[in-house]
Amino acid sequence: MNKRIVIGLFLAVLSALTPAQAAPDKEKLKAEVAAMEDAFCAMAKAQGINAAFAHFAAPDVAFIDTDPRKFRGPAAVQERMGPDQPGVSLTWSAYFTDVSDDGTLGYNYGRFESRRPGRDGQEVVRGGWFLSIWKRQPDGAWKYVMDTGVPDRPVPPAPPAAPIAPRPPGN
Repeated sequence: MNKRIVIGLFLAVLSALTPAQAAPDKEKLKAEVAAMEDAFCAMAKAQGINAAFAHFAAPDVAFIDTDPRKFRGPAAVQERMGPDQPGVSLTWSAYFTDVSDDGTLGYNYGRFESRRPGRDGQEVVRGGWFLSIWKRQPDGAWKYVMDTGVPDRPVPPAPPAAPIAPRPPGN
């Protein structure tokens, strides 16, 4: 028999025996990634910001607001987060979640709020938008590989009202 025919038959039999990989259930995966974001925030409330950021980080995590060429993994988390500070809280909630077609990457974006004591003793509250990129790990768990936040732009004060010209006498 011709070598090409034998190889062709072998490949045909092999492909018939190998089950076709089903497309991932994207809605299920989106729900998983959204649930991970919720669990991440809940842990930050219950156990502290650093504990949550360390626990949910992928081994190769990086942040764009530190030098990702220098800080990756646990060192990146510590460089970005620093030590927990008393009275500081961070909460967030995803507005949108999506996953890649192959089910290996996902992301959430939404709003965050930070609260901390101010120098004058009054609480300082700031908000903004966050983006977390999640990667499915070899064990099937989701870990974030990139996280960033952008504070809201300050609302500029309204310009002063134009002065009203005095009326000339007699009008």
